[in-house]
Amino acid sequence: MSRLADWLTSQTVPPWASPAQRRALGAIARCRTPALGGHVYRCTDCAGSDFSYHSCHHRACPRCGGAGTAAWTQQQTERLLPVPYFLVTFTVPEELRGAFQAQPELMHDLLFTESAATLQQVAAEPRLLGGELGFVGVLHTWGRQLQHHPHVHYVVPGGGLSADRKKWGAARQADWLLPVKRLAAVFRGRMEAVLRASAPALHAAVPAGMWQRPWVVHCQPAGSGTNGVKYLARYVGRTAISDERIVSADDDEVTFRYTDSATQQRKVCTVSAAEFMRRYLQHVPPRGQHRVRYFGWLHPAAIKRRRIVETLLAKPILVTAVEPPLPQWHLRCPHCERFTLVCVGTLPKQARAPPVGVR
Repeated sequence: MSRLADWLTSQTVPPWASPAQRRALGAIARCRTPALGGHVYRCTDCAGSDFSYHSCHHRACPRCGGAGTAAWTQQQTERLLPVPYFLVTFTVPEELRGAFQAQPELMHDLLFTESAATLQQVAAEPRLLGGELGFVGVLHTWGRQLQHHPHVHYVVPGGGLSADRKKWGAARQADWLLPVKRLAAVFRGRMEAVLRASAPALHAAVPAGMWQRPWVVHCQPAGSGTNGVKYLARYVGRTAISDERIVSADDDEVTFRYTDSATQQRKVCTVSAAEFMRRYLQHVPPRGQHRVRYFGWLHPAAIKRRRIVETLLAKPILVTAVEPPLPQWHLRCPHCERFTLVCVGTLPKQARAPPVGVR
């Protein structure tokens, strides 16, 4: 059960909701209900029966995302290289957030492409790494109180592949990758140039002074990369807020917990039901837009370059004992509590109730 999903389902769809947001609410309302059909199971131990409805697997659904997040985390962890890693975050000024809300498809793409190009441009300078980076980025659009705060996180290996693809240029220090002031200046210049060219009206609506003052890019060491991957995984298949943070929710207001970024203290925030719905839905990504993207020699189309990097770094092949997979929760028999359920049939979509005798 999900308190948040149940609350969202009980609310009226706002008239201002976009098609993508309406699809999200519709998917949440159908998730794990007869509308999506399901499977019938029988226990091989006690012969008891059970059933389960299908999940919607929508990116905005509070019930879904756990399995996909775990799979992505394992895949990225297995691909880590024997080098120090860094977590690099590109954030846009508050004055630019209106442009993101007006045209999220365009602005999210620009945030990804220009921040990634900034990393590559600065890393290619001979006095720094003098090579091509390979990294993975995840778009993050919410703050701790669900406010609109678009930024992108990158997990970056500490080094680059030379232009002739024969050398690996390692980062000078295990705790330093690239100068953040240089990254911020290049990022600001690239964003202004591309926004002026692709969306003149949006560019004209932005205060001119924003392009003159310093922007913020944050870079911190991430050790072997494992913690960085786990940090990004929280935003891959999950929605803006989890059930655990909801204190109370009714037709009038919603109260949820958050951690204050300045003091790191746990606090609560109470907003009206309409305001919570607005904050929640503004983080539903446009249809077809990828929240996770890969760049440089980590791009799926750059398999040869990645193999060269692995060869240059002599990535070790780890041979470990294969642990048996954990039993899937939905295969646990509610009668004898053993993981011995097997699928014996399906439930058609739009079924009003489970089959007779299946409880």
